[in-house]
Amino acid sequence: MNFLLDKFIPAAAFWPSTATELFALRLAQKLDDVAAVGHYVTLAESYSESQMLNAYRRTLRSATNGDLGRQFQYEIAQAAPNGRDRDTKLISIRVERRTVGACIFNGHRIEYADSRQLSSDNSKALDSALSFMTWILNRFPVEYGAIEEIPNGHEFQRRVLHEAICDELRDQLLPIWQIPLIALLEGCGYPPLKTRTQLREVVTAIWPVLEGTHAKVLIQDAAILGLHVQIERAFII
Repeated sequence: MNFLLDKFIPAAAFWPSTATELFALRLAQKLDDVAAVGHYVTLAESYSESQMLNAYRRTLRSATNGDLGRQFQYEIAQAAPNGRDRDTKLISIRVERRTVGACIFNGHRIEYADSRQLSSDNSKALDSALSFMTWILNRFPVEYGAIEEIPNGHEFQRRVLHEAICDELRDQLLPIWQIPLIALLEGCGYPPLKTRTQLREVVTAIWPVLEGTHAKVLIQDAAILGLHVQIERAFII
């Protein structure tokens, strides 16, 4: 059988500019076929995400020679129309010492995004951050939480806010994904991105409305975190 993939010219570099392109990139990475990411983008424009995930799962079950990319091409060619998966709602959160940013996702779509400037008084900052979380969770019921992981040894106040917000999510009985920055850099570009600035360029390519003032920076960070987690969840078997 001849595959279109055999004719595809590997990409030198790839930064996604839509949620669909980021999904295609993560699929190519998981299939160890990232050099052919452009081909997966083309497939994602022709097949639903549900069809591609089903083909991905069949690939993992049936591949015997280690060539996951080629097996996936076979599996997706067998795809039949099927129903669309139910969208899952998630809150994604980015915490700094004086700002908290949050996005509410419904599937790959952002339903709401906002940030809260915090007081220089640590006690007031904590109260404000928790009030913000309580307000947003009451207004937008979600099923999962995502927050960027803080490396060990980093700022004490930032960690206090981080842990308090995680406790609030646990009190709401929400599972929490804690994602390190390195996972976002590796997952959102090929070759892997090197800086948070590059990551924010990807975010604003996907959502131009988030480009602009400094106040939107943590919202940009929360947005790419949320999209990353929504996509990663889809690959769990």
